[in-house]
Amino acid sequence: MAVPPSARRPLSELRTYSLGYFRPPFKAVYADYITYEQYRHEFMKEDRARAALLRGGILWRLALHSLGFDILPSVLIGISQDAVPFGQMLSLNGETHFDDDLSEEEVDFICGTYYVYTNNGCIEKLSWWPRPQAWAGSGLDVGFWSSRCEDWFQKRLENIRQGVSRRRDSSDNNGPVNNTRWKQGLKFNAATKKFKKNLDTACSNFLATKASGKSLFCRLLYTSDIFSAFTDD
Repeated sequence: MAVPPSARRPLSELRTYSLGYFRPPFKAVYADYITYEQYRHEFMKEDRARAALLRGGILWRLALHSLGFDILPSVLIGISQDAVPFGQMLSLNGETHFDDDLSEEEVDFICGTYYVYTNNGCIEKLSWWPRPQAWAGSGLDVGFWSSRCEDWFQKRLENIRQGVSRRRDSSDNNGPVNNTRWKQGLKFNAATKKFKKNLDTACSNFLATKASGKSLFCRLLYTSDIFSAFTDD
């Protein structure tokens, strides 16, 4: 597929979604979370936001929280009109392919991230939900959305709804936190990271040597059942 250079456009032409930049002291309250959810629901109505569902993990779950599970079949229909000008481009065997993609700022936004200036002039990212950098390699990152992942998600949601302060002059431990805090809170089973690494290696080898058509689909279903039995309680 030949695409003229003029068809590719800078991301700056897209509408910007952000929860903003703040100076210390910064404290998010429950009203801020509600505002974030409303903005996220609005963003997920964009056709190109299907990229969040394709990413999997926490982005996939937050997208479903905004859109509902009925949206899943439509993700496979095809790319949005923004994919060619703004999405990712891949050249394979002499052909050019496009798909929807998210900018780093959009990923931050979906996870409910605030940019807070520190006393030394740097910027710290505080988020309501773990960003992909914290999710990857965590005790919940097992290659698919397990029942344990869903239990954690519902518990976190309840902690936000019931435990986040309604007033800025009070304190709680359920507000947005930085990447380090998220990584510490998502450790769980220490063996999960090694399991995920071995799983990724096995999947890559399988796709490279044995994947084809119906055989691939059936084997993936079979291996998915094995992984579920291994990781779920």
